[in-house]
Amino acid sequence: MTIEQLVPLTNGLSVNACAQAMAVDRARITGISDRAIEMSFRIAGTDFAPRFRLPRRRLASASIDEFAAIVRRVAANAVGCP
Repeated sequence: MTIEQLVPLTNGLSVNACAQAMAVDRARITGISDRAIEMSFRIAGTDFAPRFRLPRRRLASASIDEFAAIVRRVAANAVGCP
């Protein structure tokens, strides 16, 4: 998977957090080095804007479902849900 493929896949991704359905909005993915990317996004309808870093090799080996699971987990943690 490449950086260019991720943004359209993550914008609008549904996230269940604290028994509420939320959506990922305005995803931004930036290459920060030869080894890592940084992703930031907003959770629609909230003030939450989580951000995380991921090694490029992890991104290259991840399936779409695995990456979506990572984004969902980061979003749930940002909202305060385990």
